Amino acid sequence: MNTAIQQRPRLYALLRRWPTALGVGVAALTLSDFDDGREFAIVLLIASIGYLAIAVLERPEATWWVLIGLLAGVVCMRLLNIAPEPVLVVAAVAMTIVGLVRGSLRRLWLPALQIPATLMFGAVAFIAIAAGSQVGSTLVAVGLLGHTVWDVVHLRAQAIVSPSLAEWCAVLDTLIAVGILVLLVAL
Repeated sequence: MNTAIQQRPRLYALLRRWPTALGVGVAALTLSDFDDGREFAIVLLIASIGYLAIAVLERPEATWWVLIGLLAGVVCMRLLNIAPEPVLVVAAVAMTIVGLVRGSLRRLWLPALQIPATLMFGAVAFIAIAAGSQVGSTLVAVGLLGHTVWDVVHLRAQAIVSPSLAEWCAVLDTLIAVGILVLLVAL
């Protein structure tokens, strides 16, 4: 049998794993700007608020657009010297109100859990930012590992967000968390 034909299934398998490859690349790029680890609390905020926004919209196909919008908003705010964290909190509160009024966050199982998850991950992020460098960095890593579990729950349920984003986010969260812990030990 021709080796080119034999390698095609491997190529297709790799192409189906593009979210994993993207997660590895983004994690490597993100960790290349390591300060003390607390700066990655924004990743935890963006991830949890992104899931909340998509649950409110009830449009998993908009997942990547919501992520791009959140990232662009954070970058713009930072360029304008505006702290993005308080703005994200206000956005999360507004999304929660809209989701409760629309009913999208009152549905059983994962939609109903988006509010407490956003509160929990947001609280971890803000406590980590306020804490000292060692404790704060460790909290960010633990929060990201917790969000990895949240990603896997969504991936397995094939609910709320697109499977590609859940896979990408799980890889990204895990690698950043492990990277923080490794770099904390190394420094």
